Amino acid sequence: MLQAPKAFGEKYKPVPPVVKELTQVVYYRANSDVLTEGPANVYVDARYHTSLLPGGFTSFCLKPGNHTLGAFVNDPLYRGKTEHLYQAELRGGRTYYLRVDEQQHLTDAPRAVHRQHGEKELKPNRRQVHAHSRAVTIVPCVFDRASAQSESQYLLSSQVLFKKDAGMTLLSDEGQNSINEVVVTLRQQHPIIHSVVIRLISRGEAQSIQQEKAKALRTALTLAAVPSELISIQFSSCVESCPTAEQDVQILAM
Repeated sequence: MLQAPKAFGEKYKPVPPVVKELTQVVYYRANSDVLTEGPANVYVDARYHTSLLPGGFTSFCLKPGNHTLGAFVNDPLYRGKTEHLYQAELRGGRTYYLRVDEQQHLTDAPRAVHRQHGEKELKPNRRQVHAHSRAVTIVPCVFDRASAQSESQYLLSSQVLFKKDAGMTLLSDEGQNSINEVVVTLRQQHPIIHSVVIRLISRGEAQSIQQEKAKALRTALTLAAVPSELISIQFSSCVESCPTAEQDVQILAM
């Protein structure tokens, strides 16, 4: 008797960066969002790629440029092959994390999330392996191993990281969890840590507040077993072309 193909493969592991001639996409279904047990059909450039079950993910590479992407729950007519999907310009050397929107419509943009948040949600997920991709624009991934070993960047939000307590700027509980997640990912990517740079970008904050933030971050990293002598602090300010509020704290690791 023929056995049904298994739905899931290996558990998710952080994906390495790709070479600049390629772009990488990680599409997944977060268990916390699931409204139905039905599959979510994923389309790449109007061709069927796979059907994500709750707790599943897929990753693939494309050539940089404009592509259409979408993932739709309860899609028996395979609408994504004939109707307009969301178009995005994907840049070379980048990895994009997209979460299935359980209520998505064909004209909605995929829900892009930051790498750190995506990898946190992806921890329990497994690769979807039961379907055969028909997406002809998908190409084999070529990973930039040298870049993965040289430097990693983690973008965080000061609004999430910090709280005020008795007039002092301290790490919030959510901020502490975020730093712990960064350290876990950092050690996966860098078994030997050579240096960690904390870059704080201010939009006119007082220097004393920036110093308090730096002290809180240094302490959190040290308590997470990152040697204090490897940690350095950089302060910068901006008036125009500032990073978003979700990216005003940057941690660089080598």
